[in-house]
Amino acid sequence: MSAVPSPFVWDQTFCVANDEINGQHKRLFELIDALDKNRTCSQTLKDLLDLVTVHFKTEEDKFEQVGWENAKAHKEVHDKFVQDALAVKVVDDSVITFLKEWLVHHIKGEDMKYKGKL
Repeated sequence: MSAVPSPFVWDQTFCVANDEINGQHKRLFELIDALDKNRTCSQTLKDLLDLVTVHFKTEEDKFEQVGWENAKAHKEVHDKFVQDALAVKVVDDSVITFLKEWLVHHIKGEDMKYKGKL
């Protein structure tokens, strides 16, 4: 399992060799960090969930364009995250830990599987 960086910022170890997706990943790090610093900001949570939706669609569209063989399984992971994230009502330590760990492990475990293929 990959360690969650502190401070919580994107670095080159998260590079998936796609500028658009890297940019979205960087912004996800920024929004999760901002939410950690101001847990009562409903706009930050909304912005995060909006970006997650856009980001997952970006990845899934790219999977379809190249016919990536793991697209279905990857989309199922995305769908489960959205389901869990939409259930969040209060941002507490457990939610922040979940978001940080999920993003780090998803990029380094799942997204690295498509590195160089999109």
